[in-house]
Amino acid sequence: MSVFVEQLLKVTRRIRRGVLALVLLGMSGQVAAAVEGWWQSWDSLLYVAVENGEARVFAAGILNPALVKGDLVNWGPEAPLLDLENPDPKLRDRPLLGMELTEDYRKKGKQWRGRLYDPRSGAWYKSHLSVVDGVLNIRGYIGMPMLGQTRTFERYDPCKVYEDAVMVVWSKVQPPACR
Repeated sequence: MSVFVEQLLKVTRRIRRGVLALVLLGMSGQVAAAVEGWWQSWDSLLYVAVENGEARVFAAGILNPALVKGDLVNWGPEAPLLDLENPDPKLRDRPLLGMELTEDYRKKGKQWRGRLYDPRSGAWYKSHLSVVDGVLNIRGYIGMPMLGQTRTFERYDPCKVYEDAVMVVWSKVQPPACR
């Protein structure tokens, strides 16, 4: 093989490696961007932030708190819902709004994996989250994922109106406004 052909092959390999690195870097940014932002279910609003390779999920809003707790509940920013089910008595006076619900959420393949706190039960679960077809799926489980439960969230629509319901939003964040 001539020296020219060898040099050409080396340059081609370097270009391929560079293009692959750019593609992978772009994909990791897309995955972070896909999960970041505001997500809403039938009863709650989440805020997901990705910082330094870790996803953090916060309880950013609660809709229909009576359904969340199972009882008629009078509450609001002045009298917030508290983490009453927490097994640690010292943490039971924490407000649910603004609470970080995840721990050690790191990207593994197409999913983020870590631990998820469920304020309804006061328990931590193994968990993973992913975005599939524009829907945020959060699966919490004990042991194996197939023994768990998945909650789904859609992108938050600030213009959506809920009859006879009020969304109380965490005061330290500003969700997108209706335009």
